[in-house]
Amino acid sequence: MIRNVLVVGAGTMGHGIAEVSAIAGYNVYLSDVSKDILNNAIQKVKWSLEKLYEKGNLKESVEDVLGRIKTIEGLSNELREIDISIEAIPEKLDLKRQLFSKLEELLPNNAILATNTSSLPITEIASAVKRQERVIGTHFFNPPVLMQLVEIIRGSKTSDDTVKQTYEFIKSLRKIPIMVNKDVPGFVVNRILLRIITTACMLVEKGICEYTAIDAVARYKLGFPMGIFELVDYTGVDVNYYVSSAMMERGFKAYPCKTLEEMTKKGDLGVKSGKGFYTYPSNKYIKPNLPPQLAEKINPLYIIAPAISEANWMVKNGIASKEDIDLGVRLGLSFPKGIFDYEREFGRESVTKTLEDLRRISGMEEYLPE
Repeated sequence: MIRNVLVVGAGTMGHGIAEVSAIAGYNVYLSDVSKDILNNAIQKVKWSLEKLYEKGNLKESVEDVLGRIKTIEGLSNELREIDISIEAIPEKLDLKRQLFSKLEELLPNNAILATNTSSLPITEIASAVKRQERVIGTHFFNPPVLMQLVEIIRGSKTSDDTVKQTYEFIKSLRKIPIMVNKDVPGFVVNRILLRIITTACMLVEKGICEYTAIDAVARYKLGFPMGIFELVDYTGVDVNYYVSSAMMERGFKAYPCKTLEEMTKKGDLGVKSGKGFYTYPSNKYIKPNLPPQLAEKINPLYIIAPAISEANWMVKNGIASKEDIDLGVRLGLSFPKGIFDYEREFGRESVTKTLEDLRRISGMEEYLPE
């Protein structure tokens, strides 16, 4: 039974995971390399808890919840009572592997070792420890306090017991878990999203349409909360470039977007640099003005058909269920409906025809229908 939780890394994701764990009643140890980082994290947790309390979304007092979070500089031998650790350090494989090796020395033999990675393979991280059956992925979405979705990813040696305990733990945080049964690059949500982004890029680079038309279609025809390139700007052009490159290196076959690479090299990184596909005065996000008539310039199936094919591939190969994939895109990407709802709406025949068009335009076999 899980009572004591260790969160390693007190950045945005780490202190958010610590906060939701403390709200759920767990004793939480929050670890990072310096007191300043930890103090800053606790201030942010306190601010967040106060907001939740003001809105009536917190049953206890702010002080009671904060009282369950203990900060630790570095890692120490006082972690002998930990039942689950969740790593939330930077996305660098070597760093994570070093940390997991250290955690194996310090934590009890039956403690679950979870990673909050959004793109690195669980199996590669697990290879740093002897008992790989207790390593699992728990991919929270940003910000963890508000986002309901958590992807639970099984590494090649993760045990059924580790999966069961982790699934119940995530549910106890009042989060909605989806199961990723095989450790594929991008898991479920990022895999679907990257299929959409790389296809959008391919259509622009092949001269089929302008990026503004694609964003208008995403917004007005598909009901996405943001255009594709608008989202890339918002999350960071460089982030999207590095994540897509890492996934492709590990076997995800997709169109390599030269535009993302060039913009990353130039420093046009989106909102954070003031310029990406759109411009952002004072480096602040402003919703781009897209005339609705732009959405008439391209068939919306050109954007969504590859995601439908990807979702069918995942079901066929036992990666995830239809229900979990649909939940994942609705909760993780804020799509108004599931991928399979889009498939039903447009019809399998139209999806297949569109994929054949995309294969012809791109010259890539990856667009063969699943």
